[in-house]
Amino acid sequence: MRETIRIGEKLIGSSETVYVIAEMACAHDGDVDKAKGLINAAVSAKADAIQLQFFSRKDLMTPSHEAYNLLGTLEFSRQEWKEIYQYARRKGIQIFACAYDVPSAELAIQLGVDGIKLNSSDLSNPDLLEIVARSGLPYTMGTGASTVEEIAEAVKTCLRNGGDQIILMHGVQNFPTAIEHAQINRIRMLKALFPFPVGYQDHTDASHPFSRVVDLLAIGAGACVIEKHITLDRSETGTDYQAALEPMELKEFVQTIKRAERAMGSNRILPLSQNEKNYRKFQKKSIVSGCEIKKGQLVTRGMLQFMRSEPGLSPHQVGKIVGRATKRNIRQFENILPEDLE
Repeated sequence: MRETIRIGEKLIGSSETVYVIAEMACAHDGDVDKAKGLINAAVSAKADAIQLQFFSRKDLMTPSHEAYNLLGTLEFSRQEWKEIYQYARRKGIQIFACAYDVPSAELAIQLGVDGIKLNSSDLSNPDLLEIVARSGLPYTMGTGASTVEEIAEAVKTCLRNGGDQIILMHGVQNFPTAIEHAQINRIRMLKALFPFPVGYQDHTDASHPFSRVVDLLAIGAGACVIEKHITLDRSETGTDYQAALEPMELKEFVQTIKRAERAMGSNRILPLSQNEKNYRKFQKKSIVSGCEIKKGQLVTRGMLQFMRSEPGLSPHQVGKIVGRATKRNIRQFENILPEDLE
């Protein structure tokens, strides 16, 4: 089991920086130049990865399916995908590929992507699970509209085939997802049930201000990967636009995610920062004399007060002082230290 996964120079896990995937989906509308423009937007926004969506229509659905004709207008050839992939490589951004069928997974592996996305619709597809697991690549596994039993069985299949670099992804599959249906706490549930990193696929309405906040809730719930759809112009209402951010919105979104990540801080026990040390010096209380105490007197609890003063003994250490005789005269409001006592 892997609680931390390496993708190139980047680590994914609960103690690592949030990994942001810009999801192109079919927002390219079957236009290679538009796909390159979406890559440019992801690079400009400083997203960690661009996600391409590979599918072979004839291997994905029957001709009678309602989306069959639409996908015919969106499908790229293998050569076109190779051109888009190489363009992304030249731009220096990491590349994930969502593979909807076995030929598409084979293409992604052949090209040398950094990671693969398994759509939640394929949790019960052993052919696709096995080829992705055997690839040795990290992969995200969508869990939307799936039972815990289906997720567990998919995980078992992948592990049997050597694929332990799993990132489970929560995401409700409505486009757009109503805020009240986002079910962010499912991230906590997945983290409790499975020993893998967990991420969030956001499908909330990108035109709604809360769509920028819900991802911060996901980070607070433990998501270490955020997948956000992108489009060049949402007003065109093309393909996969409902949950997609425009280029400038994506840039602001990534900046917000990085600020949230810094605000979350580390879950490791760290030494006190200089700011915390400054606060302690100014605010923390020390044991001081509430009255003048003569040399040789036994100190009683009634002689002592807990007050802001110069750094000294903490109030919880008062037992080290009471009942001991002083070595010197102590003025009112002076700190009392162990070296002042017999």
